[in-house]
Amino acid sequence: MNEALLVMVHGTPRPESNAEMFRVVDEVKSRGVYAIVRVGFMECNEPSIPEAIEECLREGATSVVAVPYFLHTGTHVADDLPTLIEEAQAQHPKVKFTMGRYIGPSPRITEILEERALSV
Repeated sequence: MNEALLVMVHGTPRPESNAEMFRVVDEVKSRGVYAIVRVGFMECNEPSIPEAIEECLREGATSVVAVPYFLHTGTHVADDLPTLIEEAQAQHPKVKFTMGRYIGPSPRITEILEERALSV
């Protein structure tokens, strides 16, 4: 199975603000767990999430694991992102699409917050 990781990001009108996210994604890519690693943006930047899905499929993905690079369960995480994945599944029934949890509820986030506060 040729598995792709799709990192779903909000995006920003300041494209340079995406540098840290790309650093994280490049680190994940370098670990070689996924044959294909792509970023798709909800707003403001390219490629859009549907465009990034199509990139994964053009590269031969037969399975796409989509992970929201979000801290909170706003409308995008709760509604918009699942809808985009459901639409992709409907358009590509032979491809397996799954969506992981957003990164916000991780206990590691709590540890980072505490670490940042204690370092001041």
